[in-house]
Amino acid sequence: MFRGVDREGFEAALEGAAVSPLFTEQFARFDPVRDWTYVDAMVHDGDLRVAGDFRVPAYCTLVLGNLDADGTVDMENAYDEGGLFIVTGSVSCRHFISNHGACGFIDGDLSARESVINGFADSSLSITGILTTRLFIGCDIWAEVGAGAQMDYGVGYCLPIGYRDAEAEAIQPRHSEAETARVVVPRRKADGYLLASEPFAKLIRAGKPIFR
Repeated sequence: MFRGVDREGFEAALEGAAVSPLFTEQFARFDPVRDWTYVDAMVHDGDLRVAGDFRVPAYCTLVLGNLDADGTVDMENAYDEGGLFIVTGSVSCRHFISNHGACGFIDGDLSARESVINGFADSSLSITGILTTRLFIGCDIWAEVGAGAQMDYGVGYCLPIGYRDAEAEAIQPRHSEAETARVVVPRRKADGYLLASEPFAKLIRAGKPIFR
């Protein structure tokens, strides 16, 4: 069960968590807590198992353990944009959806059976383990990964944590954007998909397929 906390309680829960040195290093780069937890924050102690979909319950959400959802893990909150989502273990789900201006940290692996919808402006996603998914949407809004990424289809790329040469180190989906367009429901525009995460997120939230 989630418990509501103030900023001091959120920081205390995070400081007392068993996290990796890589997570600590990445989190310090952003230092988002001080700016964001004045809104509202909730903490879940221990692993979290969800039979259906999971949508973050607060602007700042901390899961102290693994998160396993049969359906979608959704970072969209009750506000127009923004938010902080931290899982100190691994995340397993069907779909993973980020949010505009949101910051996500996973101190483990992210395994999304169908998709990771990450291309929301001003957002960031850091995963200390490996990202695996069938479809990755994140044109110019990459995910940073500590142990690599495996993506069958997609638009965009992932980068290793601590990368020095983005062009040379970018991790691409196995199939191209053109090949991706042939298997997904949303249509390409004249300039490609670019940041077109919303059509995918809308279909997923409505319970409709994103693959043909």
